[in-house]
Amino acid sequence: MNTPPPLPPEVPVRIVRPHRAHVILILGGLGFVFAPFGFFALLLGKRDLRDMAAGTMDRSGEALTKTGRMLAVIASIVWTIKWIIVLFFGLIIYFNWAYFSKWF
Repeated sequence: MNTPPPLPPEVPVRIVRPHRAHVILILGGLGFVFAPFGFFALLLGKRDLRDMAAGTMDRSGEALTKTGRMLAVIASIVWTIKWIIVLFFGLIIYFNWAYFSKWF
C-alpha cells in the first residue's frame, strides 16, 4: 500500500500588523500646515517604531516611519518659532499702541 509521506513539522507563523508608514509620512508633512497633524505623527511614529523593534509590526515601513517622524519634529520646531515671533511682535505692537493711543 502506498502511504502518504509524513507531513513536515509545523512552523509557527508569526502574525505581524501592517505598518502605517504612509499615514505617518503624510501627517508629518501636513504638520507644516496644521500643527496637530504633526503631533499625531509623532505619537504614531513613536508607537510604530517601538512595535517594529519588538517584532509585532511589519518592519518594511521603518524608513518611511522615521522620515515622517522627522518631518513632524521639524514642523513642530517651525511652529514653535512662528509662535514666538508672533507673540514677540504682537506684544511690541500692543504696548506701543497702548503708549501712543493716549494721544488719539
